[in-house]
Amino acid sequence: MHRFFVPQEQIPTITGSDAHQIKNVLRLKVGEKIELLDGSGKVYFATIENIGKDKVVCNIIEHRTPNTEDRTQITIAQCLPKAKKMDLIIQKCTELGVSQIIPTLSERSIAKADKPERWSRIAREAAEQSGRLTIPIIAPLTKFEDVLKIKKDFSLALIPWELEKEKTLKSVLPDNRISGYPVILILIGPEGGFSRVEVEHAKSTGFIPISLGPRILRTETASLSILSIINYEYEQRR
Repeated sequence: MHRFFVPQEQIPTITGSDAHQIKNVLRLKVGEKIELLDGSGKVYFATIENIGKDKVVCNIIEHRTPNTEDRTQITIAQCLPKAKKMDLIIQKCTELGVSQIIPTLSERSIAKADKPERWSRIAREAAEQSGRLTIPIIAPLTKFEDVLKIKKDFSLALIPWELEKEKTLKSVLPDNRISGYPVILILIGPEGGFSRVEVEHAKSTGFIPISLGPRILRTETASLSILSIINYEYEQRR
């Protein structure tokens, strides 16, 4: 069943690009069933009642608030990679349940930021495709130093670093059965990694360097690996 994020105040009417997609791309018909999501966690089960020139009006059958979102809130501060790798990172992190992505400009980030609207659209489409009930926040481009300043808003702040040989991700994750589900900030380096000065700066503000294993991961692999591990670890502890 096709799913569409629609502003709560607009339900049951669909406008804009989604109305175009329903009418001209998917070619859905009156009477077909779709799902509308308002971004707050509520799902509206509906049928198409009318397809107009620039809007689609639906009939709401029922609504529910299913539990498909992760209890652990994870923010990925991703230093900008080259080319279109950020598209992949946003898409896959959304599928894996990330709460927020902060495009970050570090010492070795040489790529230019794409249009924020593009990244927000990718996140929205990935959320619809993967069955999420909320869309992760795509923050404005943020400097490395400014990411360090928001550490205080999180219960755990991590920075994967290839020279860290002792602390692993699993070893620093708190037991949610004792302390509840953590709010985590993860700072992912660019191609070429963080400089030692950047890592020391992050440590001085409370970030914990961690190892992701004996192999050096590409920047577009690191965040996906971390999210998968955290999802598995806390799923096992429920």
